[in-house]
Amino acid sequence: MSISVPRRVQEAVAEIYRGILHSPIETFKETTLQGIGALLPYTSAVWGSGVHSSNEMLGMSSVGQPLEGLLSYAARWQSEDFVRAAAVARPGVALRNEDVMPLADYHRTPIYREFSRPSGIEHALMIVEHNAVTDLAEIVALFRSDPEAPFGDEEKALLEHLAPHMVAAWRQSQLAHHYRAAVASPGIGLAGHESYAVTDDRGLVHAAGEHFCLALLDVSPGWVGPRLPAALQDLVGGGRAALQIGDYEFTVRRANERRLFAVSRQVGAFGLTPAETRVARLYAEGLSQRDIALRQGVSAATVRNQIASVYLKLDVHSKLQLLRALNHDG
Repeated sequence: MSISVPRRVQEAVAEIYRGILHSPIETFKETTLQGIGALLPYTSAVWGSGVHSSNEMLGMSSVGQPLEGLLSYAARWQSEDFVRAAAVARPGVALRNEDVMPLADYHRTPIYREFSRPSGIEHALMIVEHNAVTDLAEIVALFRSDPEAPFGDEEKALLEHLAPHMVAAWRQSQLAHHYRAAVASPGIGLAGHESYAVTDDRGLVHAAGEHFCLALLDVSPGWVGPRLPAALQDLVGGGRAALQIGDYEFTVRRANERRLFAVSRQVGAFGLTPAETRVARLYAEGLSQRDIALRQGVSAATVRNQIASVYLKLDVHSKLQLLRALNHDG
């Protein structure tokens, strides 16, 4: 049975995904939190990214919470935050203080008396979204300062509906941001690949597409993140820019302060992806990169990188050599 979603909620979800293209990655979380505030009013909010199993924090953004308060919380109070602990243990479930402990008991705890109340936090609503394959987790916490304004059951359900979209959009925002940086620099072509992942220099995944994860599970059965498997160590260590493992080709390119990994399944002649094969034949037939971009519905930069990848894979250095290679393949 389908569940009817109010129009205002549908519009909020659409606005979250529009942020992938229109919100700078540096302020994406804050902008998204501010956007949902019209549906879920709050006094302040925090959105953290990290590793679920180790509790390693990878990033933190906030609205209405000063940095010194966040630092104090991380250093002193996080280990005593019973709502956070309950949310971590039950990913996908939005929880309030009173869902875990009676408010009268909560008001007697040190975390309330020494941190929450002085910080203007009377009510909290929190949810954790956990990817079991990458072991990455996102935690979204909304706070209210009015003791007479607790979060209701409908607001809990609303956060449970919105949070997966927020996390999916944040993942896509990271991939899109670093992809744009990667294709703007010289190196192994990325266009035509099936999926991408963003890592730091340690090979710790910060965002990954679903098909990228599936490819990793194919080449390293049983893999669990957040670090890339040993099979990709040559790419992580910088020894190689491309690596063939079975039917997959993995490539890596520097992207801002991160690395962008890409994967494609080699299905065509010479290991070309379907997209690369189409572009190669159009280019060899005499179409300009601009015309190919218009025909394929992609940017000229994408076509340029596809052609660079084709030249590298076919070991050709001119359009004539490209034509001969394609004709030789028949």
